[in-house]
Amino acid sequence: MRIRRVDRSDQAYFVEIYIQAYKNQDEYAYTRVRDIKAYFRWLYNRDKNGFFVAEIAEPVGFSACDTNWFSFYEMRKTAELHEIFVKPEFSGKGIGKELLFHSIRYAKSRDMPVISLWVGEKNERAKNFYKKHGFVESGRMGKWIRMKKNLSP
Repeated sequence: MRIRRVDRSDQAYFVEIYIQAYKNQDEYAYTRVRDIKAYFRWLYNRDKNGFFVAEIAEPVGFSACDTNWFSFYEMRKTAELHEIFVKPEFSGKGIGKELLFHSIRYAKSRDMPVISLWVGEKNERAKNFYKKHGFVESGRMGKWIRMKKNLSP
């Protein structure tokens, strides 16, 4: 497996894998292709250096870590993990973990004190994944749970 920075030509793979990864989770995802494409462009423009793709011959997963984010919830600049997803047939093979670790290393390289994210309240699999990797719940807004991990030594 190789992890590299996303480039604009990865958009079609992003859309395809996003749709597969969020199947049956419509309450937490964009459902229209044009919205997913717009989301890809937004992520790319927020912090293209923190937007990663995992490849095994072709793309199988993505993560987007935004180190330009000011969190009004935290009232400080944080690394915001906007997205992490893997093609369903590659789930459970360590790809999501490697994308997460890659995003954390990127956040640390930018001297971010915290990496934070929002996860759907019913998405137990994702919540457990983040907890397993040191994230703690730190709040709630509607159907979303706030999680964060301190990066400072």
